[in-house]
Amino acid sequence: MKKVFKKIFGGLNLTWPKLIIFSIIMGIYTALMAMLVPDGNSFHDIAVTPEWWVLPAIIIIVNSKKPLEAALKTFVFFLISQPLVYLIQVPFNQMGWNIFSFYPYWFKITLLTFPGAFIGWFIKKDKWYSGIILALVTAFLAITGVSYIFSFIENPPSHLVSIIYCFASIIIYIFAIFKDKIPRLITAVITAIAIGVYVFFAQTQPFETYNNTFINENEITFVGEPYISSWGGNGEGGVEIIKYEGGYNFKLSGARGKSYQFSVSDDENEYNFKYYYDDELQTVVIEKQ
Repeated sequence: MKKVFKKIFGGLNLTWPKLIIFSIIMGIYTALMAMLVPDGNSFHDIAVTPEWWVLPAIIIIVNSKKPLEAALKTFVFFLISQPLVYLIQVPFNQMGWNIFSFYPYWFKITLLTFPGAFIGWFIKKDKWYSGIILALVTAFLAITGVSYIFSFIENPPSHLVSIIYCFASIIIYIFAIFKDKIPRLITAVITAIAIGVYVFFAQTQPFETYNNTFINENEITFVGEPYISSWGGNGEGGVEIIKYEGGYNFKLSGARGKSYQFSVSDDENEYNFKYYYDDELQTVVIEKQ
């Protein structure tokens, strides 16, 4: 097993042609997961959130000879793979070309990969500062893993594989990339602190956002201006409604562990969003813009 990790994390000859092929494979795989796997499943997460993309980025970085090479290769990898994810879905998704409205989020991440990979290359130095740099990655994975644990508790087996991936990859990175005890210890300590801080604030914050909650478009017809974004509630929860070309996206926020029933009605001058919190009807009124 040590030989396998040594090969993956520093022993690969990742030429530019191989990188491009790797990018195409990742784009195709992610598009298939987006189309074939339901939302909330671990294998769908790669199409929604960035934690699964940390592994290929790390592999590219540690198998680069120079920081600029790491930056360029990681940037090109994302520049090819991410648009491909949406391009493949165009013929099969009801949004058609409008599915690229989700791409700006990933384009921002793509831009950040250049400086991120440049700095990240220095984890290969196996110094104390290498531990701090890697800790930025492992802390992100740890926080993501904990958030998935909350989701798993509420709705098992939601995100189970993603939970295992997040925490297993942290351990693998610490021991496969570093040989010295100092950077290992620094990364582990910072990651543990990040988990503690996140759990503390998560427990004191009674709200959780439920993403990708869609109203059945066949039952509700909307008219009005192209973009509506508003927030409201009675202190116990709220809703954000965003209209994009092709449909509406609803985000519902409320106390952790609560379930909601909700409906939307379209009046002449406003939208009425109604939901139940502890069997008490709540109403959010959003004026048309």
